[in-house]
Amino acid sequence: MNLSLCALALLLFGSLSSVHSRAVDIVDDSNDVDNSIEAEPEEKPRGRPFEADWLKFTKTPPAKLQQTAGATLEIVCEMMGSQVPTIQWIVGHMPLSEIENLDSNVVSEDAASAIVRVRSVHIIDHMLSESRTYTCVGRTGSKTVYASTVVHPVRSDLGDMRMVREKQYPGPQKPRIIYTEKTHLDLMGSSVMLPCKVHARPRAEVTWLNNENKEVVQNHRYKVLPTGDLLISELKWEDMGNYKCIARNSVGRDSADTFVYPVLKEQD
Repeated sequence: MNLSLCALALLLFGSLSSVHSRAVDIVDDSNDVDNSIEAEPEEKPRGRPFEADWLKFTKTPPAKLQQTAGATLEIVCEMMGSQVPTIQWIVGHMPLSEIENLDSNVVSEDAASAIVRVRSVHIIDHMLSESRTYTCVGRTGSKTVYASTVVHPVRSDLGDMRMVREKQYPGPQKPRIIYTEKTHLDLMGSSVMLPCKVHARPRAEVTWLNNENKEVVQNHRYKVLPTGDLLISELKWEDMGNYKCIARNSVGRDSADTFVYPVLKEQD
């Protein structure tokens, strides 16, 4: 099966899916005005199965949010692209030239044949003292895209909010899965890493269900790493299906699904 056709189908399916942010009190969550920025198209790299590095938003974070007193905000950013895209967040203002040259703090998986849709959530679990910009930056190969959200704290009767000390809300917090993949397409025989990064207090326990909805039993092909990520080695056709990451602590639980699609290698 042609990888480009698979990518087109998955991108179309992802664009039609309705995925909503769990952020509180959205001021403007419409995407009528696209606040994302993309680099110019590139020529096809030699020895690559794609026409060029490509990366597209499937969910752009909202341009503005308002934080009410005591509210925890979640800003959602999703994108899909060739290889394995990575997402990181920048807090505060930064010139666009610096964003494009910024070193990523996310370890990128070496998977030249993959097509992946990734989801990242930035959590604000403290009361802001002033308006602040949060920028979602996505990368794959030499391609970079980014979009920003400005969060405005609600006005306080206590005077200048800038004098308020920012500190994390006290007490335990239920798990929130903040970094995962929605879909992962790769050639059979490849090794696939499915991320599951969790924000929780106290620390959450992570388990995985396989494509038969049974808890993953670790063996030479399936390994749940200390980070919570699931490693599938020597990808086979029978590995196709939905995998679920589940995070639990004493306060609650969260879960996220990843659909894995193995692709037969094309004959030379």
